[in-house]
Amino acid sequence: MTRFIALISGKGGVGKTTSTICLGKALSKLGKKVTLLDTNLMTPNLSLQLGFVDPPATLNHFLRREKELHEIIYTHSSGLSFIPTSTSYQEVQKTHPQQLTEIFEHLDDTSELVLVDTANGLGEEISHVLKNTDEALIVVNPNLSSVMDALKSLQLARDNNNLIPGIILNMSNKSKHKLKDDEIEKILHTPIIGKIKFDKKIRKASHQGMPVNYLYPHTKSSREFNKVAQYICTYLHK
Repeated sequence: MTRFIALISGKGGVGKTTSTICLGKALSKLGKKVTLLDTNLMTPNLSLQLGFVDPPATLNHFLRREKELHEIIYTHSSGLSFIPTSTSYQEVQKTHPQQLTEIFEHLDDTSELVLVDTANGLGEEISHVLKNTDEALIVVNPNLSSVMDALKSLQLARDNNNLIPGIILNMSNKSKHKLKDDEIEKILHTPIIGKIKFDKKIRKASHQGMPVNYLYPHTKSSREFNKVAQYICTYLHK
């Protein structure tokens, strides 16, 4: 049975898409069959960060029954399987969030894990996603606005019966002007399971359309994503 894990945040730009890609790669290195799914219908970034600027067949086409499932699943050169959403404004106008349930029904039992890159905030898209996922990982930056917005997303996930394995803390470099780890955990009532510090290699890898833990497997950030992946693999057995 497939585990559907949403990566959620209150704000955009916190590193949710990067975390989806790198966690997917780390899980695949552990021998798991993983598919990445972009459900951000308004401002999708997954395919862009993987170097696919204008994929010919997308989730939008599938939801309108213009393409079959196998036609919208792509294999990245790093070995990752992913389903992109169209970046076209015209496609946004023709795609409705309530249709998203269908992709989850078709993906069930096709992979061990499906990592879902989501829209930020509390809109209709994320609501329909969380009705269909089993678990939600929270991605935050160590500042109060990011954490407080994530708290709302976390409550929405719990209202939809999602388990919460933990927090991925992105841009976790030490600073007296940032929240401490224990402050974040106290606000969200959730443990931090990964701390990704600012890493130029992440930006460099993204520019090349690659996961950092594929191009630079020995960096601290790569090792941290590997740690999160190991935690996810054992989470349901704790």
